[in-house]
Amino acid sequence: MPDKKTRKHSLKKGDLISLVIESLAPGGDGVGTCQGLTVFVARTAPGDRVEARLFDVRKDFARGSLETLLESGPERVEPVCPVFSICGGCQWQHVSYAGQLESKEDIVRQAVKRIGGLEPDLVESCAGTSHHLRYRNKAQFPVAAGARGGLAAGYYERNSHSLVDIDGCPVVPEPLEHALTEIKRALYRLRFSAYDERDHLGLLRHIVLRESTEKKNILATLVLNAKGPGSLSREERACLEQVASEVIARLPAVSGFCLNFNNLRGNRILGDTTVCIEGSPTVEEVLRTSRDGRPERLRKGLAFQLSTGSFFQVHSGQAVFILDEIYDLLEGRGSGLIIDAYAGVGVIAMWVADLAERVVSVEENDRAVADGLATVAANQIENIEFKQGKAEVIMPAMAAEGLRPDVIILDPPRKGAAPEVLQAAMSLMPELIIYVSCNPATLARDLKILSRGTGINWQEKQAHIGYKTQRVKPVDLFPQTYHVESIACLERVFHDGTVGNLEEI
Repeated sequence: MPDKKTRKHSLKKGDLISLVIESLAPGGDGVGTCQGLTVFVARTAPGDRVEARLFDVRKDFARGSLETLLESGPERVEPVCPVFSICGGCQWQHVSYAGQLESKEDIVRQAVKRIGGLEPDLVESCAGTSHHLRYRNKAQFPVAAGARGGLAAGYYERNSHSLVDIDGCPVVPEPLEHALTEIKRALYRLRFSAYDERDHLGLLRHIVLRESTEKKNILATLVLNAKGPGSLSREERACLEQVASEVIARLPAVSGFCLNFNNLRGNRILGDTTVCIEGSPTVEEVLRTSRDGRPERLRKGLAFQLSTGSFFQVHSGQAVFILDEIYDLLEGRGSGLIIDAYAGVGVIAMWVADLAERVVSVEENDRAVADGLATVAANQIENIEFKQGKAEVIMPAMAAEGLRPDVIILDPPRKGAAPEVLQAAMSLMPELIIYVSCNPATLARDLKILSRGTGINWQEKQAHIGYKTQRVKPVDLFPQTYHVESIACLERVFHDGTVGNLEEI
């Protein structure tokens, strides 16, 4: 039979077609076929039989919008959110949680096979959570002018910048919902103007809320279309202070109220300047393991002071699961040196510090490094050092110095690790590479690069070092969405595929 992609079809834009949804794709859409052509349809579930209206038809695929659900598939459920059909925040509330986990595992498997050229059986089952609703410890709500002069805040509609005004969200803890409601009420009463991205006018851009799952207190921040504190009028400053006082008085859980300043056009949420106008500028989050045999430091918990702009995983429970999985991979190896690249504030480094003599964390962002140094000191960890700068600069320099780490941990952004980082990782020749990824496609791409290896002239002896992927563990860090985190473990091998001892080179 000819490949589906080479079959001719007669489909065109505007056609109403019938198809069965076979699976869910990266990006969240359901996938089916019609006349041999792959068709993507949002808000569908595996097993659904649907009618879809095509709005984009290409040579190799088409996209359609759901017109009629003819028959529900076994994984389809009723969404818990009343605005799910239009809101762009979640993509999979209409899919059972078991179905979400199965689909995420499949997405990782397909990426590993098709992009990485690896055996899909390396991918394990996706680790789920009992907290797949009300899990987000941080929420960012854009603000716009509402109906009849009101103030709207919520999420954008799918594929647009039209705002869906909400008072609640099922993936956000109820205390954050209450804080959003009180802030909107106070801002509306004092007649603050909402930002309009078309003309770049209006003061209020976003409401950012962060909750400590440990302490249950909340940090609230208003993002303003202003250059800085000095650009506010005396009246604006007084009104903002009044909003902060009213909200904190009505909701004692709000322990701090900040202003952030961002007068740049574009989709960036936070500006570089944040000031606290009442209470504390941070909340304390604690990550604590429940696994037996862990060091007392981890059983007691690591404390993190989180400001408005601090990067931190939005699902604290699943973050601990990932950290414990990394710990399991390293336990018993007796590492002398661990390099933690794309380290952020050094959460992974702090979690595995007891397993190494020395941990070097590489991070580009100066604020993340400052937060990391403060957190390391507060938790009395003495064997972690930070190197600030781009990983693609610092890691090759480490390789040039002849550094010999036992383990390298990579936790890059969605675009994956830079080529220079992958080359340096192979040149550094660690016994183990652990790769934490939020994008199955770039993970698979980088696993393929690492498996090919690199030729090395070490102390005038030749070697060809590559890395064999031993396992990939998907983790559901973002329930109700298509996003999936993965932990890959790679072991050093020589050109003949055998595990090698560097002392033999």
